[in-house]
Amino acid sequence: MRKTSDLTISEALRDPLIAMVMRADGVKLDDFKQLLETAARKREPNASKVDGFINAIANRAGVNPTTVSCFC
Repeated sequence: MRKTSDLTISEALRDPLIAMVMRADGVKLDDFKQLLETAARKREPNASKVDGFINAIANRAGVNPTTVSCFC
């Protein structure tokens, strides 16, 4: 069972509602796939930067990083 309610790229590409919106907007499946894959590649490094930033703030404050609230 998945831990998140987010769609995977392959699920998004097969989703009928997304397909209807893409047709209405004139978006090609290959273009959408490329967009999702590019966004996924760019997202991964940013996540680690945010984690590092939160940990640095927590360490300076002397608290556990999991107790630090962040609205990023």
